[in-house]
Amino acid sequence: MKIYHIICLAAILSLSACKWKTTKSALKHGEILKSSINSFEKNRQKLSSNLVSTLEEAEESLSAENPDLPKVSKDFEKEWTGIQNRYNKLKKDFAKVGESSNNYFDELNGLSSAINKAELRNQELAKNKELKLKWDKSYKEAEVSINKVTQVLESGNDFHMVLVASSIRQKLEQNVDELKVISDQAKALLQDLELFTQAGRELVEG
Repeated sequence: MKIYHIICLAAILSLSACKWKTTKSALKHGEILKSSINSFEKNRQKLSSNLVSTLEEAEESLSAENPDLPKVSKDFEKEWTGIQNRYNKLKKDFAKVGESSNNYFDELNGLSSAINKAELRNQELAKNKELKLKWDKSYKEAEVSINKVTQVLESGNDFHMVLVASSIRQKLEQNVDELKVISDQAKALLQDLELFTQAGRELVEG
């Protein structure tokens, strides 16, 4: 009889351990996704601040009377290098968000598939599918915006080359209007990425 009680107790403890393991695994995937999104947003904010301020400062410097082209060029290059590094970090963070979100949905579907009652299982899987479609849409939109930010950075690189050439020639061939266009594009695209971050937070917190 004593052995029977010991076996029952061991079985209960084993089941409890399995349930805790399942909960722990699910929470872990949720936390990883949340952390990835927060890291992405932190770098998006820094990139946004650096990119916009650098373009605006260059625009202001070039609009001044008799601007010091070599100085403007050096200052721009220094800031632009930091922006490129920040952008590379943003892309890595974005890839990490994609990977962690896939793991998150795999875990979610695994939990739902383990439900014994067919009707309830199908309902939960349908909810997961609907959520995944919504998330995929936000992710693809963010990916488009990131690709467009790449084009903005390439335009900035071209602008810098023109600026360096102008400073070597000591002759200003200003195109402040072009710089304004680049700056406006950057602001709009970085706002789009902010919406993506909000969608990600809703995913893990909702």
